[in-house]
This record gives sequence, structure tokens and C-alpha cells, in this order.
Amino acid sequence: MLVFIEKRLVLLATPKTGSTALHSALAPHADMAFRNLPQVKHMSLRRYMRFVAPLVAQYTDKPMETCALIRAPEDWLGSWYRYRQRDAIAATPRSTRGMDFDSFVGAYLSKPPPPPAAVGVQSRFLSGPRGEGGVDTLFRYEAMEAFCLWLSRRLDLPLELKRENVSPGGGGTPELSPAMRARLQAERAACFRLHEQAQA
Repeated sequence: MLVFIEKRLVLLATPKTGSTALHSALAPHADMAFRNLPQVKHMSLRRYMRFVAPLVAQYTDKPMETCALIRAPEDWLGSWYRYRQRDAIAATPRSTRGMDFDSFVGAYLSKPPPPPAAVGVQSRFLSGPRGEGGVDTLFRYEAMEAFCLWLSRRLDLPLELKRENVSPGGGGTPELSPAMRARLQAERAACFRLHEQAQA
């Protein structure tokens, strides 16, 4: 998460939406940069509002605008699935090796999800306390170019991203069975709806 007090902007780092590249490019210009430790770097909107917003309010009496990216739910889960197949965590409980994509998504939808599929929920990450409110400006991850142009104008800074922290395997999102896709759409309807409403 990056905070730009003078520009009245807070950039939330939704996991698996290019946040590492955005941080690398913009952190030197931020007044506050929350990075490295995942729980800190990927602070949700509600945690920002509870813990950081009161601190920011000590330095400005102007309202801050929050912004973020959201990824298409199936694509987002595909990125997590590939990311957790990397060699560095192959021997840990978080690895998805030996698990097909349908099984991963089924595990993700279970309560509670097991370690390989415990990756959070985008709609919860981007909503305020008790699920109320939400991020002020939300772009689709697929519209990264438009989001970068918006950020560049909003911050009055040139912005050029490098590819960083990319999930292994490339090749796009693995295929879900029709039944599992329907289950995902039903049980994560809020995520699909939020993605549909985001700027493209």
C-alpha cells in the first residue's frame, strides 16, 4: 500500500494484480510505503481505515481517495494456483503441486480453505468495515494500461512498469469444469459483480 498525502491518494495493493511492479515504480514518490511483509503490503481497505487513516488525518484535513485494481475471479485464482506451484514452496503445506485447478478452486470455496487455497477474497479486501462502502476508484486488472495512465495523471508523474513477481507457468488461466465455474460464480458473486462494475 502506498499513501500520497499531498496528492490525497491511497493505492491499495490487491494481491496478484501487479502490485509489486506498481510499488517499485511509485514507492520513491510516496509519503508512506507499506511493503515487504505481505500482511503489511497487502493491507485491506478496512484495515487501512482502522489503522492508517487516523494517522494520515494528523497530516491533512483533506479527504483521501482510495484506488485499487481487481482481477477477474477465475483469472485471479489461476494466478494464485500457478504461483503456489513454484519450486520455493514445493515442500510446504501451501504448495498446489499435485492438485488440479478444479480441486484448488473447490478447496478455495471450502470453509475454512486449506493452506494451498487460503488466498482471501477480493470483494472483502476492497470493502469497508462490515462490508459497507468500498474503494473510491477501482479499475480492472485487464485495464492496467488505463489505470497507469490515470495514476500518472492523478500523481503528475511518469509511470512505466516492469514485470515483477510473475506467477510461473505463463500460459494463461487453467481451465475450470463448467460445474466448478458455476459454483465459483454463485459463491463469489460479489467478486464477479465488483469486477464487472470496475473501470475497463
